Amino acid sequence: MLHLLTESQKNKVTKEYKMRLVIVVSWMIIFISLTGMALTLPIYLISVSKINHIKNDNQSKENSTKALRDQNFQDKIKQVNSSLGALKMFVGVPSPRNTYLKIVDSLPEGVYIDRYTYGLIDDSSASISISGVAPDRERLLELQNKLKSNSEFSGINIPITGFTKKKDLSFSLNFNLIRVIKK
Repeated sequence: MLHLLTESQKNKVTKEYKMRLVIVVSWMIIFISLTGMALTLPIYLISVSKINHIKNDNQSKENSTKALRDQNFQDKIKQVNSSLGALKMFVGVPSPRNTYLKIVDSLPEGVYIDRYTYGLIDDSSASISISGVAPDRERLLELQNKLKSNSEFSGINIPITGFTKKKDLSFSLNFNLIRVIKK
């Protein structure tokens, strides 16, 4: 049938077929593109929602971990403060060793200590108990007077039973150590 047409008509028909082919191919490309977009849109939306979900999970885990770290840190601070509170009693009172050395320095010649007890009463005082042997009454009274002359010691009294013998007196003293605040 194409042979029955004139040359100009053949060109028109050929041009028309080419144009139809271009239109059909263009429509197919548009259709494939739109179909591809329509099929990938749900995948894209699911991926975005999963990413946001993961970000939110990470953020909440980070916040809970931070809160847990902060709580652990707060617990450690409380523990250290309580430990320091227990040590606070020792801040104002001289150490047992220093107190013992002061007592030993006060001992007259021939007086010996065989027992020394140091116990904290509160953050500014301690209870001290010493016992020992003195060669005579005069030396025992001398020890009492030396301890009384020290302003850090209070309540120093020798029981009457300490004076029952004239020589080799066993004695026991209970007194308090008070904190002397120096300004």
